[in-house]
Amino acid sequence: MQMDRLKTPWPPVLTMLASAIGLMRLPFVRATPLQQSLHGVKTVKTIKPDFQVLDSVEKLWATWLGHAGFLIQLPGESGHRPIEDLPDIDFVAISHNHYDHCDLDALKALWDRSHGIDFLVPLGVKPTLESVGIPSDRIHDLDWWDKIEFPPTFGRKCSYVFTCTPAQHNSGRGMLDQNWSLWCSWVVQQIPEEGPAAASVYFAGDTGYQTAVGPCPAFKEIGERLGPFDLAMVPIWSGASLTFLGKMGYRLSDDTHLVTLHATPEDAVRLAADVRARHTLAMHFATFAGSDDEALEPVVRLAKAQGGTADWRNEGGFGAIDVGESVALDCVPAA
Repeated sequence: MQMDRLKTPWPPVLTMLASAIGLMRLPFVRATPLQQSLHGVKTVKTIKPDFQVLDSVEKLWATWLGHAGFLIQLPGESGHRPIEDLPDIDFVAISHNHYDHCDLDALKALWDRSHGIDFLVPLGVKPTLESVGIPSDRIHDLDWWDKIEFPPTFGRKCSYVFTCTPAQHNSGRGMLDQNWSLWCSWVVQQIPEEGPAAASVYFAGDTGYQTAVGPCPAFKEIGERLGPFDLAMVPIWSGASLTFLGKMGYRLSDDTHLVTLHATPEDAVRLAADVRARHTLAMHFATFAGSDDEALEPVVRLAKAQGGTADWRNEGGFGAIDVGESVALDCVPAA
C-alpha cells in the first residue's frame, strides 16, 4: 500500500529544521561527574536471564531484553520451552521501523525458530518484514486505534486484543523513506472466556511527551479509553541519539532539542500517570550510552522526579530493572 508522508497531529516544540539548526550551533556543555546522591538509585547491570522462573503462571512476568525490548508473559498461560535462550513466543509487537527497534536479523531469527508467531506492526512497516521472508499473513499492520483480537487456540487459554495506539515520534531506515511509515505504541489486553480483561499492558515504544502547546494529549486519551494498565513500559531517555557526545565527555545543555521525539525521565513519569499505569518499567536507556554517567543519569533523574525514589513495585511506581531480569506482579481485573 502506497502511503503519503506522515507527521504527528500535534505541533512540535521545535521543527526538525529548527532542531537541526540548533544542534549545528553546538548547544553542548562539558559533562561533570554525576553525583549519585540519592539513596536507592538503581545502577543497571546486565544479567543472564532465567526464563525458568516464568513457569509460575499466576502472575504477569516482564523481562527486560535491553533497550526497548521486553518479553511479557501474561498470567494463566504456560508451556514455555527455552529454545536458544528465549522461550516460545506467540506475538511480537513493533513500534516503528528505526533500526534499534526493528532489527531484521533478530526478527528473521525468531521466525525461523518458530513459525507460529504473529507480528504486530504500524502501517507501512509490513513490507520491511516481508523483505526477510516473514509471510504476509503473519504480519498484521494497524493504524492508530485499530485493534485485532486473537482467539484462544490449542495451548492458549485466553483471547488477546492488541490495540495500536498513538505515539509522538517519527520513522525511517534511510534518507529517502523518512516518515513514510507509521509509529505507534501498543496496548495488549488478555481476555478470558468469561468476565472482564484479566491483564492489561501498555508499551509506549519510542515517544516524546511535549508539544509546542504543552503535554501531548494522546496519552491521557489512551488512559481514558483503554486504561488502567497493570504494567506500562515507558522510555526515559533518547536511546542511541547523540551517544557520541557522552563518549567525548559532553552532553546537551538542555533537553529542548529532543523532547518532541524522546521523553525525558520527568516527562516519562507524567506519561505513565496519564495512561493510568499501576506499575511502570523504564526502558530506552543504558543500552546505547556514551559513558557510565549517561547510563546512570536517567535513573537518577527518574528518582528525583518521584521525590527521591524510583520503585516500580509501589502502586503507581516507576523504576528500572536489570537487563535480563524477570519481575512479576499481580494483576487487578478490570471493573
